[in-house]
Amino acid sequence: MPLVAMVMYGAEKGTISFDGERVTVKGEAGLEAAVAPFLNRPLTYSVREEIDGREVKLKKEALPGSLEHFSALIWHYLPCRAGVKILLVTGSVEAKP
Repeated sequence: MPLVAMVMYGAEKGTISFDGERVTVKGEAGLEAAVAPFLNRPLTYSVREEIDGREVKLKKEALPGSLEHFSALIWHYLPCRAGVKILLVTGSVEAKP
């Protein structure tokens, strides 16, 4: 079962899904246009990790086709940069052997 995010862009509703290999967008043209610039490029995001007892802020890069990329897309890039509201995320992605 893929991960599926129910989203809203203005009055347009749609879904963004991740099957473990690629992200698929289903919705009206406005939603698809808002999401398209972020789908096929690496996304940079910040994390806080503890190194030698100190909390350090690190920059990481998520490559397209990875769960990390879908996560950065849904939780940061779309709400903060594209104005897409995330209504619900459901499902799971099976681990690859």
